[in-house]
Amino acid sequence: MDHSASDPRRSPRAKVFLAATLECADGILPVMLRDLSEHGALVESEGGLSRDSEVWFCRNELRVHGYVAWVHGKQAGIALSRALKAEVVLRHVNRPEPRPVEETIHRRPALTRPGMSAEEQRWADEILRGPVRRRIK
Repeated sequence: MDHSASDPRRSPRAKVFLAATLECADGILPVMLRDLSEHGALVESEGGLSRDSEVWFCRNELRVHGYVAWVHGKQAGIALSRALKAEVVLRHVNRPEPRPVEETIHRRPALTRPGMSAEEQRWADEILRGPVRRRIK
């Protein structure tokens, strides 16, 4: 197969570490998706892929026909038969949700603010009752 007409590196790649599958003539092969672009994907697998073999790349509800452009060790490049739109690529790259920050844990102690916690109150009392130090003149 001559696939030199299409350059799979012409679009930006999203670096990821996600589970995916490749459906090929030998069956379904679980792979680890390392990056995804509009024109291709970099996957890692335990083997079973050969160059120029036809595959269906599957990740969640995304299913795209392609071929194995190259194989090097455990890694393989998948060239997709049709270009994905940027929004489709980004939809399949999960962005982590920001973790909520509990205000009572991540706040500065304040001696003048109403509603001090018991720990803040104890800390303030210790400071206020501590030994008085003389000023050196």
